[in-house]
This record gives sequence, C-alpha cells and structure tokens, in this order.
Amino acid sequence: MHSNSQWRRGLLVLASVGVVACAGTEPEVLALADDVGSATDDPTITVSDNEFGPDEIVIAAGTEVTWVWQGESEHDVVGAGFESPLQASGTFTQTFEETGTYTFVCSPHGDMTGTVHVVP
Repeated sequence: MHSNSQWRRGLLVLASVGVVACAGTEPEVLALADDVGSATDDPTITVSDNEFGPDEIVIAAGTEVTWVWQGESEHDVVGAGFESPLQASGTFTQTFEETGTYTFVCSPHGDMTGTVHVVP
C-alpha cells in the first residue's frame, strides 16, 4: 500500500510528464509540491541508451546537477531555460537557483523524461 506522500509524488510525476508531452522540447517550471522529500547529496544523472537515471531528483536551490553520458546513442537534455548539445559522451551541468519543479526531456527521444525538484 502506498502512503499519501508516495501517491502525491506519483501524481506530480504524471503531471510533469504531461507538461513535457504537451510542451514538446520546451518544458515548463512547475510549482514545487509540499512533499518532494529531502535534497540529495549526489546531484548526478546518467544518460544511457533511452533513459535518465535517476529520472527524478531533489536538490537544494543553488545546486549544480551533472548529467553524465554512458550509452552509445546521441541524446540531449532540454529543459526550461537550459539545453545540452546532442552528444553520445561527456557531461553537461546546470545550476538551479530558483525553487520549483523543472522537467527535462531528450528531444530526439520524447519518452526520455526527467524531473529536478529544487527545494529551499
């Protein structure tokens, strides 16, 4: 059985995916939900063939997130106000100064989506 916070997080993720699907390659910044959890001490996301891992993280405002390519295919990371080059290796970093929920997508693979929750 899921707790209320897990249920609400699931709804937030579904809403975020809906925004990405409707917005194409220009995801929006959403209001931060009350119960997204605690900030991680490892703000690294892997970009492998057709998935981001993890596809959802929580960070403190002012934190830099690093995406690390580990697959063989070319991918990018596109979010509201940031975009990496299309690449098959290397890294991309983005600092998130403002609280909110930032969705991102790989533009060639629209089903590759992720979320960065920025807490105060």
